[in-house]
Amino acid sequence: MKNTKPDSRIRRLAFIVLLILLGGHCAYLNAAPYHYTQILPGIDRYHTMITQTSKDRFGMIWMLSGGQLYRYDGVNVVPFSKLYGHPLPFYEVSDFSADPWGYLWIGTRNGLAIFDLKTWTFVKEGHYLNDLVGIRAASYFKSDNAFYLADWQGRLWHIDALSKQLLFQFDSHAVYERRPIGRMLVADREHVWFAFGDHLYEYDRQTNRKRSVEFPEGLFSRVEDLLPVKGGVLIRIYSQGYYIFDGTSFRYLDRSQFPINDFTNWNHWSFERNDKIVVFHEDKYMEFSRDTAFRLLNESRHQIDEQILRKRLNGWQQEGDECLLSTDGGLFSIFPTKISFDFIKCGSARGMIKQNGTFYFGGYGYLDALPKDKDLRLYTSEPENNYYAFLTLSKDTACIALEGDFLCYLINGKVMPAPLHIPSHVNERFSGMAYCVVQQMADTLLVGTYNGIWKYARSSGKVYPLVCPKSGFFSRGMRVQSIAYSEAGITFTTDEGYFCWRNNQFRKVYPTDQAKLNIYAHTQFGDSIYLATKGRGLVVTDRSGQHAQIIGTHEGLASNTVYQLIWVDSTLFMGTHEGLSIRKGNHLYNYYHTDGLPFEEFNHQAIYYDSDTGELFMGGIGGYIRFQPAKFARPADTYIDTPMIAGTSLGMKTNRYVDVYASQLLQDTIRLPSDAVWLSMDFARPNQYRQIYRMLFKIAPLMDEYQEMPVSAQINLSGMSAGNYYISVKVQAINNRTVEKQRTWVIYKAPTFTETLTFYMLLILIVSGTTGFILYERARKIKGENRLRKRISRDLHDEVGGLLTGISMQTDLLRLKTGNTRLESVDSIGNYSREAIQMMDDIIWAVDSRNNQQGSLSDRMKYLAGQLLEPMDITVRFEVDQQEDRKIPQVIRQNLYLIYKEAIHNVCKHARADTVHVKLHHSGAEIELVVRDNGQHVEQPAHPSRRPGHGKRNMRVRAEQIGGRYKAGYTAEGYEVSVIVPLYKGHHWMNPLKYF
Repeated sequence: MKNTKPDSRIRRLAFIVLLILLGGHCAYLNAAPYHYTQILPGIDRYHTMITQTSKDRFGMIWMLSGGQLYRYDGVNVVPFSKLYGHPLPFYEVSDFSADPWGYLWIGTRNGLAIFDLKTWTFVKEGHYLNDLVGIRAASYFKSDNAFYLADWQGRLWHIDALSKQLLFQFDSHAVYERRPIGRMLVADREHVWFAFGDHLYEYDRQTNRKRSVEFPEGLFSRVEDLLPVKGGVLIRIYSQGYYIFDGTSFRYLDRSQFPINDFTNWNHWSFERNDKIVVFHEDKYMEFSRDTAFRLLNESRHQIDEQILRKRLNGWQQEGDECLLSTDGGLFSIFPTKISFDFIKCGSARGMIKQNGTFYFGGYGYLDALPKDKDLRLYTSEPENNYYAFLTLSKDTACIALEGDFLCYLINGKVMPAPLHIPSHVNERFSGMAYCVVQQMADTLLVGTYNGIWKYARSSGKVYPLVCPKSGFFSRGMRVQSIAYSEAGITFTTDEGYFCWRNNQFRKVYPTDQAKLNIYAHTQFGDSIYLATKGRGLVVTDRSGQHAQIIGTHEGLASNTVYQLIWVDSTLFMGTHEGLSIRKGNHLYNYYHTDGLPFEEFNHQAIYYDSDTGELFMGGIGGYIRFQPAKFARPADTYIDTPMIAGTSLGMKTNRYVDVYASQLLQDTIRLPSDAVWLSMDFARPNQYRQIYRMLFKIAPLMDEYQEMPVSAQINLSGMSAGNYYISVKVQAINNRTVEKQRTWVIYKAPTFTETLTFYMLLILIVSGTTGFILYERARKIKGENRLRKRISRDLHDEVGGLLTGISMQTDLLRLKTGNTRLESVDSIGNYSREAIQMMDDIIWAVDSRNNQQGSLSDRMKYLAGQLLEPMDITVRFEVDQQEDRKIPQVIRQNLYLIYKEAIHNVCKHARADTVHVKLHHSGAEIELVVRDNGQHVEQPAHPSRRPGHGKRNMRVRAEQIGGRYKAGYTAEGYEVSVIVPLYKGHHWMNPLKYF
C-alpha cells in the first residue's frame, strides 16, 4: 500500500510556509481611529439580510428587510405594522429614509408614504408635505440638518422642518435601471450633486443656479457613490477607483494605494468626515484631503474584520459620527474610537520584558520579539513553550517562569535552560508549572508553582519547598499566582486567597473566614493592599485584612474578574475579563472594544511598564496594547441619549392585552384605565452597542434608590392600585457618572368605583344605615316582645281570670244550693273550666312561632269549628290550599285566628244557620279568610246586666293592625265576613307588624 504520509522535506516546507503566514499576522499595528461593532445579526436568527438602514431623530434604528420595515430600539426588533397598530396603507416597502425632523419617507409600489413620528400618523391633506404623498422617490440624501428628495416627476426638493423648496428640475425620462450601493444624491454647504441618467447635476446653493454635465461614456453605469468635496464631487467607481469632477471636467485619480481592478463594493468603501475623506481598503486605513487634490494625509492599518468588509454590502448611511452598514449578515456600525491604541498583534499574550532595546513577549508557542522601530517577528530560534512571567535580574539577563518546564533564562536575547536539581531528601511533590517568580536574595529566587512556593538556588540549580519551622510547607496544594518579597516578609496570592509569611508566622489575610477566593495579583500602595480577584473585582484591604472594600461592577468596574493590575504614578490600571479599568482617586474609567480596544479579555501576568519611554503594555487574548498612561487618566467626551419609552403593554381585568407604541409615549404622563391590572414598559437603548452609558431606574413610592436597568430594559408593575406612580430613568455615562440625563414619567391609574371617595361615602352610609336599622329593629323587637307579654298577661287576666272568677263564684254558690239548682251550678263550673282551658290553649298556640305554617292555622280553625258548631248541628265546609307548609307571619296568623274565632262565635250566638263555609287561601302575596253562613243574623237586645258587644269592631281593628282589608255583610249566598291581608312579598323585612 502506498504511503500517504508526507516526507520530512515536505513537512519542513509546510512548516516554513506556516511561519511565513503567521509572521504576516504578527505585525505591529498603528491602529486607525475608527472601530466597528455588530449592532444586529439580522432581523432574527433566520433572516439576516438587511437592505437599508436609517436613524430617526430619537435615535431609533429603522431597517428594511424582505420588503418590510422594522424598528430597532436597542433591545427589540419590532415590525412597523405592529408599531402602527392599524392596517398600513401599503404592503411592500421598496426604499425609505428618515429625515432630521421626525418624518419617515417610505417608498412603496403605490408611491411615497410619509409617516410623522411626532404624531404617529401618516401625512394627510392640509400638511405642507401632502402634495409629495403618492409620488415615486428616485433618491434621498440626509445629513445632520438637511434632507433632500429627488422624485420621478423630475423635481429635486429641499425639505426642512416646516416647509419645502423646489431647487430644480431634471430629465426624469432618462434610463435609470439600477440601485447603487452608496448615494447618487449628496450635498454640502455649497452644492447639491445628483447623478441621474448619464448626467451629473450641480446646484449652487449660493447663487441658486443649476447646470448639468454628461458623464464620460460608460461611467454612469458603474457609479457606486458620490462624496462631496471642496470644489467638486468625488465619484467612486466600481472596480476602477475614484474620479473627481472639479467643476469643469472629470479626472481619474491614479493612486498607488489602490491596486487596479481590485475594487469591490464589499471590501472597499469611503465616507466624508469633517475635512477628510476616510477610505477603508482591504487591511489599510487611509485619510485623504477633502478637496479636488485628494492628497494622502495619513495611512495605517484598521482593526475591522476582513470578513465584515467582504460581506455583501447592500447600502450604507452616515448618521452623525458613525456609518451604518446594511449587509447580508446583519447590521454593523463604524464609528470613531475614543482612544487610538497601539496594537501589537501577537496572539494570546503572557508576560513580557525589555532587553537591550528589544521587547520580548511571552505566551503559548514561540517567543515574540519587537525590536525598536521594526515589525514584530516570531523568535523561532528559541524553543516553543508557554513563556508565562518574566523577571529582570540584570541589564542583559532575565528569568522566565515557564508553565511546564519551571524556569529558563533570557541572556542577551537568547533563551537558556535553567539547571534544575531536586535533592533526594525533598519529600514534597515538585511542580514544574511556574506562574510567577521574584528575587529573594542575590542567589535565591522564589517561584510560585501549581503546588506552592519553591526556593531556587541559581548557582546550584537546586530547588526546595519554602517551609516554615512552625507550619511546615505552608503553601502546599496552592496555585501561587503572585509573590511579593520585602524584608518584612513574603506576601502571595493563590487560588485560595491572599496570604503572608512574616517572622516565621504564616496566616491567611483575606478572606478572613474559611472561604476560598481566586486572587490573580496583588500590589501595595500606601498602607493599602490591592487584590485582583475572580468574582469580587478589586478588593482594597489593610495589612490585617479586617477592613476590606470591594469594588465591583456595581461600583463601576468593567468586570468582577480582574487578571492584572499595576500602579503608574497615582493611577491604578487593571486588565479585566471585560475591558480595561482605570482608577484614579475615587473615579473609575472603563474602556471596551467599542472604545478602540482590539480585545476586551486580558491575561494574567501580561503587563509591563517601560520606565524609559513611559509606555504601559497590557496583554490579552489578542496580543498587547501599548499607550501613554497619562492619556487614559481622564474621561473622554461622551454623548448620551435622553431616556425614552419604546413601547408599553397593558393587561386588563378581562384578560385583554393592549400593546401601545404611539406618540403618547413621548409624553411625560401616561394615563391608565381603571380596569388595568399590570403595566409593562419597554425602554429604548439607542447607541447601547457603543457601550457608552448605563441605565438606572427608580419607581416612587415603591423604591427609595436607583437600581440597574435589567438587560431586557423592561419595567413591570402589577397589582397596581389607583393613584400616581413616578418612574424615573437615568442614563449615566460609564466613564463619568457626573454626565447623565434623567427623565420622569407620571403613571396615573384611574380608580375603580370601589376606590373612589363616593364609594367609601356610600359604604359608610350603608354600614351606618344598616347598623342603625339593626339597632332600631332590635329595639322594636324588644318593644314588640314587651307588648306581647303585656297582651298575654292582659288576655290571661281578662279572659282566663274572668272565667276562673266565675268558677270561684259558682263554687261558693254551690255550697248554698241544693237539688237541681246545685246540678246547674256544677254544669256551669264545668263549662267555665273547659272555656278557660280552651282560652289558655288558644293563647299558647298564638304565641308559639312553631305554628307559623298554614297547616297549623287551618287545623286550629277546624278544631275550633268542631268544638263550637258541631254541637249545634251546623255543617261546616272548609276550602283550604293544599300547600300547608307555607309560612305565615306570627302576628298575621294570630290576628286571623282571632278574627275567625270571633266570626264563629257570632254564628253561634246570632245566626240561625245550618251551614257554614270557611275559606283560607294563601297565594304567596296575600292571605284571604272568608267565613260565610246561610243564617239570619239577629242582634240580641241589649240587657242591662250585659256589656254591649264589640265583635265587629274588634274584627275590623285586628284587620287594620295587620294591614288587611275587612268586610262584613250579606251577599247572595249569605252573611259573609272576609279579610284579605298582603304579605309584602320580597320586602317582608319592611312589614311594620313583623314583630307584633
